Amino acid sequence: MSKQFTDLIEIIKKTKVDLKFNIIEIGAFKYFNDKEPFYQLLNHFPSSKIIGFELEDEVCKKMNNEAQPGVKYYPYALGKSNEKRNLYITDHPMCSSLYEPNEELLDFYNGFKVAKLKEKKEIETITLDEFINRERIDDIDFIKIDVQGAELDVLRGATNTIKNVLKIVCEVEFIPLYKNQPLFGEVCNFLDQYNFMFNKFLGLEGRTLKPILINNNPNIASQHIWSDAVFIQNIEKINNISDEKLLKLCLLSAIYRSFDLSFFCLSCYDKRHSSLYAKNWMSKVLDK
Repeated sequence: MSKQFTDLIEIIKKTKVDLKFNIIEIGAFKYFNDKEPFYQLLNHFPSSKIIGFELEDEVCKKMNNEAQPGVKYYPYALGKSNEKRNLYITDHPMCSSLYEPNEELLDFYNGFKVAKLKEKKEIETITLDEFINRERIDDIDFIKIDVQGAELDVLRGATNTIKNVLKIVCEVEFIPLYKNQPLFGEVCNFLDQYNFMFNKFLGLEGRTLKPILINNNPNIASQHIWSDAVFIQNIEKINNISDEKLLKLCLLSAIYRSFDLSFFCLSCYDKRHSSLYAKNWMSKVLDK
């Protein structure tokens, strides 16, 4: 956790606005034990909730047994509708998807043996809107999605939910690792209809074409293939959201080191209340 972020929390708590985050994480299991940075919000705003989704019931049970207070995982596959879909299971389960691996394309690149198709099975998908309505969950503030090419399907099944969402972090691909999967541009175009604009990439990942290896590492990206893309409420309309949502977006932006957006949100709050929180925070940042 950065000093800028902890300083920002201290300043926002001075506003006396009671913040309670509702966060959705789709594709919650981490094969490399990397907990998402938004989990730290639970330490400072203990009334917040994180709802996660993973396919396997046993995986969810284990995750729930180890979860911190405020976190709950559900063994559901989210999709564009309540329907039966094929799940394409790959050699490594982290590459399994509702879309079939595009093996002809994958074969051109190093490091994709893990994405080879092993088997497929039929599963039931539900929409996020259906889940939110059924569980009577309050407005969602933030969504993180990592479902191997099916991210747009999840968003299409969440058109009511995302109307109140402040920020989305979504894995996207630039070339079709899976057959007929939606690519980054399609995700952007869809979210534009719901008042979201692209903000930035959280790194760029990819591979090299065979047989070339750079530094003998098959995971070095010469061809950029995927990334996590950050989407935010359209900057032209942010000033129209409530005080609570302004401060939430301020903190969510700081988590992903968009301190300029955090300052912008806090400045909007200051204009409404004739306060100096943004200036006071920035003076601390500049001192570091």
